[in-house]
Amino acid sequence: MPIEIEGVVLKKFPANTNTDEIISGKYKYDELDMEKLAVHTFEAVCEGFYEAAKRCKNPILVAGRNFGCGSSREQAPAVLKACGIACIVAPSFARIFFRNAINIGLPLVEVAEESVVQRIEEGDELIIDFNNAKIRNMTRGEEYPVREMPDFMLEILNEGGLVEFLRKRKGFPMDV
Repeated sequence: MPIEIEGVVLKKFPANTNTDEIISGKYKYDELDMEKLAVHTFEAVCEGFYEAAKRCKNPILVAGRNFGCGSSREQAPAVLKACGIACIVAPSFARIFFRNAINIGLPLVEVAEESVVQRIEEGDELIIDFNNAKIRNMTRGEEYPVREMPDFMLEILNEGGLVEFLRKRKGFPMDV
């Protein structure tokens, strides 16, 4: 199944960017609508992030290792998706953040080498090719290997998240 994402690097974040930086816990109980909550995304570390994301076509985030660490706050990947983030590229993700993102249909890709993050700059145009496990940096004329994602996770992403995946199949297939 072909999955390819083409977009522009909106912002780069350092290693260990945590869920409280993505969306502050002070909003956790005040708003349940992710579209409304999304206006506060990264507000403490990146003023104007929401507006910039909404102006950008297929915004991609690039980050250092362990992106999404901290709490298991489900709102963190949800507000990023509500901002229109097309994909997040990092050497590694906090495991609970990774699963929460896949479950809601927010694509993540782990680069095979940490040095790739330093080679990609804000404004670079990327094509993320899940089928061939690579990123093509159209701005710099470079390609970077990525870790392959299991087929069942790609299927979940293709369906827009775990709920849609299960709804379409009337349950989880036993042969996965």
